[in-house]
Amino acid sequence: MNTVSPPLPRPERPEGFDQEIRALVDDTAPRLFAVVEEYTCEDGELDARVAGWGLAHADGGGTQVAGVDGGAWLSLASPERAAAWVSRRPGSLGSVVWAGAPRP
Repeated sequence: MNTVSPPLPRPERPEGFDQEIRALVDDTAPRLFAVVEEYTCEDGELDARVAGWGLAHADGGGTQVAGVDGGAWLSLASPERAAAWVSRRPGSLGSVVWAGAPRP
């Protein structure tokens, strides 16, 4: 016969503790951004694509970026470094676009 230990009792939370936890999460959440690649098509028209999605940590924890094609995963010092990485491709210009930012 198997015995199962009862779960540990959850400590009593003081008044307002849930709000403190929410504030902690909101204050430390990384910001979401896209790395956009702009390029000129064969017909001379300008086009763009989202090359990757990234998380920027405000506490100096760096930046992580995943390529949309699944081929790249980068850990960088800043979102701007991700844009510079995309700009290395001949004829491409990389930029950072923050998700949820007001539209122009």
